[in-house]
Amino acid sequence: MVFPSHCSRALAIDRRARRFTALMLLSALVAGTHANAAEPPLSYAEAVRLAVTRSPQLEAQRAMADAAREMVGPAGELPDPKLKLGLENVPTSGADAWTLTRDFMTMQKIGLMQEFPREDKRRLRSQRAENEAQRNVAVGEVAQFAIQREAATAWLSRRYAVDAQNVIAELIAEAQLSIASIASAYRAGRAPQTELIAAQAMQVELRNRATEAATQSRRASIALARYISADADRPPGDAPDISRLPFDVARTSDPDLAPEVRLAQAQETMAATEAELARAARQPDWSAELSYAVRGSAYSNMVSLMVSIDLPWSPGTRQDREYAAKLRDLDAARAMREDAKRMRTAEVGSMLAEWESAREQAQRTRSEMLPLAVQRREAALAAYRGGTGALSAVLDARRFELDTRLTLISQEQATAKAWAWLRFAYPVTEKS
Repeated sequence: MVFPSHCSRALAIDRRARRFTALMLLSALVAGTHANAAEPPLSYAEAVRLAVTRSPQLEAQRAMADAAREMVGPAGELPDPKLKLGLENVPTSGADAWTLTRDFMTMQKIGLMQEFPREDKRRLRSQRAENEAQRNVAVGEVAQFAIQREAATAWLSRRYAVDAQNVIAELIAEAQLSIASIASAYRAGRAPQTELIAAQAMQVELRNRATEAATQSRRASIALARYISADADRPPGDAPDISRLPFDVARTSDPDLAPEVRLAQAQETMAATEAELARAARQPDWSAELSYAVRGSAYSNMVSLMVSIDLPWSPGTRQDREYAAKLRDLDAARAMREDAKRMRTAEVGSMLAEWESAREQAQRTRSEMLPLAVQRREAALAAYRGGTGALSAVLDARRFELDTRLTLISQEQATAKAWAWLRFAYPVTEKS
């Protein structure tokens, strides 16, 4: 079969493009194999695990929880006794001035005093320390889920940025071959200059998009390095299955499972304990002091026992007001817990809708729009080969296919971000 010169030129360009693309892909595969041998890919699961194990924030929260637990025992014990030493009734004038043994009232005194707070107060103080420990655990849980979510989002951003780079790099390789072939044809007088300019303009556009994708990949790597340090520069592994949630969606209907709500509950428990302590403050404590007094040899020594009792002199202006203030703090904590439940319910519902929408759009783009873009490019190329179509139509079709493929990557990334948010919204057991 004999082709016209315009069609033969197009066929030659297409054959060269396919050969060059195959060589580029083979070189990339070989280079990737060597890179993987030296530096294994960073998987999604490993990135999340490293973010947790290397987090100074989580380490600080664990230390704070341990410190609070250490105070549970001491808070419920009696205070340490006090040793009291002193001199009493030392004369300052007369013949016995500043002597310690001549006056019968002068005593050298040693004593031991012990305070006895009420048992319910000691119990509540111990409970307060335990509540503080539980609150720090809840804060750590919220921080851990936030760190996992952010690390997962950064890893996914880099994964899809790399996918975009690969798509653009493939088209750049084709564009470079097209420019070389069209430039040769232009010099031989077989192609107009407008085709060469159009091909060169598309190459510039592709390079700009490649730069943008590289910047996005670098930003994601920097964000990931915030949590896992140098390992963020490792090439990302395969993306997880984002087409289905790794847990039962019905679990998300219970906002009490959310870490933020559990933290609000811990705050409420602390406020309730503080209110009980304020109420217990209206009951007086007491203390006892036993002392031994030494006098001059001419006088007998003495033993004393003193008991002290607190007197809530004006509870209406002191203890009752403090108790009323703590009750209002408790009301505030309850309201904040309810607000946290409503906020989490709204956030989960919104993110579920976003995940479902992005997933459906990605499926539609993959199964319907992308095949149409491929058909358009093939039809434009066939017309160009047959001498009935213009190169501009081929370039437009390739640009449309690129936009479609990048749109698909963007939709998959949006699906993945919503998926990661939902994955770390509740402490649920993943499906097998």
